[in-house]
Amino acid sequence: MFRYVPRRGQSLFLLLAVLAIALSACSSSSTSTAAPAGTSGPGTTSQPGATSQPGATGASGGSGLSGAAGAFSNISSYKFSMTLAGGTFGSLLSGLGGAAGSGNAAITMSGTVIVKPEKAADITMAGMHIIEVGGNDYLDMGGSGSFIKTPATGTSMADSLSPTTMFSGVIDTSTASGYTKVGSETKNGVACDHYQASAAALAQYGSTLGVTGATWTADVWIAQDGGYPVSMDIVATASDNSVAYEMKFDITNVNDPANTVTAPTNVTSM
Repeated sequence: MFRYVPRRGQSLFLLLAVLAIALSACSSSSTSTAAPAGTSGPGTTSQPGATSQPGATGASGGSGLSGAAGAFSNISSYKFSMTLAGGTFGSLLSGLGGAAGSGNAAITMSGTVIVKPEKAADITMAGMHIIEVGGNDYLDMGGSGSFIKTPATGTSMADSLSPTTMFSGVIDTSTASGYTKVGSETKNGVACDHYQASAAALAQYGSTLGVTGATWTADVWIAQDGGYPVSMDIVATASDNSVAYEMKFDITNVNDPANTVTAPTNVTSM
């Protein structure tokens, strides 16, 4: 049976809103020392030389959706773009204010994620710029180019914003059965298997998210070599053709040696 798993996706913007309030209210500073993360110099993480496509195969290697989220860990780095709008996101986005807006206003984000040898990320969204590198988080709340530095502990902001989190919040080993392979095609320059949600799965999205009177579509493209999600597109269109709900992401530049994340220089430590 299809079962929607919204907990991670729903919590990520609430997490950001809380972090935003905490950071803006911070009046004291603390010092943290962390080892440099990368091989290109202090505060820089780069993806070592690799082929353009991962070679991971096996249970998560393109045979279906059940292991697709876990297959992210088999690649070293990637770039992504993402769009979120409406539904539960609509109310949570309002907590960010500014460019995020409220209601069904869409928010877009993009960035670079280094999975290994050491985690790092550089993400922009809703006027904010988030960098995670060298054991620290750097947050620019208003796009001013001035960052607040904090030690990265537990689940980082970058983790909460990653396509991995978004995908696994919607599709896991149990929800994968709600999708059917409909063909094979190239997506974002990668040979993929294309999956679509069944009518029952689409109806469950509408019920769980409280979006009624809309037409739903849900498509996922999984890399044939590596089994990782290349693209996800879940959309509910209202009767007036407006977007009632949207969750999209695209993965590109997988294992590209040019994928790097560098710590900012204009920094204030908390």
